Parts: sequence; structure tokens; C-alpha cells
Amino acid sequence: MTVENLYLPLLRDLFGACTDGNPQVDVISLATSDGFPVLSYASNQENFKEDTMAAAASTLQSVSSAVAQQILGREFKSTFIEAKEGNVCFVALNMMDKDYVLAMSASGDMNIASLRLCINGLASEISAL
Repeated sequence: MTVENLYLPLLRDLFGACTDGNPQVDVISLATSDGFPVLSYASNQENFKEDTMAAAASTLQSVSSAVAQQILGREFKSTFIEAKEGNVCFVALNMMDKDYVLAMSASGDMNIASLRLCINGLASEISAL
């Protein structure tokens, strides 16, 4: 049994609390830093591909980390993608000495500041497990 599987019930509860309090959240996805899905929530399951999301999150984290290190000389923390009708944020986190990437998307009804607060709060709770 993997570390992730041990925490699935707690992760599900944390995801649920986040979406219950923020109906604008469309997707929450936790993946390993090497691109394997751990747990995902999508308000539209029909169009959501968990494996694709995990691979994309991992790739974006890797590219963002390289850019942050090369240009800023600092560790990567988060990346935002602004779209016409919503936003996506990717946050690096560590749980039980393993690196993960947490992604969250929300409709345009949730501004970037609110999305940042929501995902950073969730990332802190996950990291504390």
C-alpha cells in the first residue's frame, strides 16, 4: 500500500471541504511530481482525464521549477494560468518526504486572489498530513 493510499480518505475529506465552501472550483488534482495521479475531483467528470491532468501538472511543475531557478535563483512555489472564463493554479508541495503537485481550476467567478488562498490553504493541509 502506498503512502497516498493511506491518506485517501483524509484527502477526499479535504477536497470535499474545499469544494463545498467554493462552488466555483471545477477541478482539484493531486499528482506525484513524476506525473502519476493520486486523487482528483472534477465537477464535470465526463470531460476530465485524470492521467492527462497528472502528466500536465507534473510537466508544468518541472518547467516552472526550471524557470524559477534559472531566472530568479529561487525555488518554485506556484504557477497560474489565466483563461478567458477561469483560472488554473499549480502548487508544489511535500507530503511524507515525497514531492507532489496540486492543481486547482475555478470558473471566472473566483478571482485569482481567492483561488490562491483556496489552493494554498489546501496545500498546507495536505502537507501537514
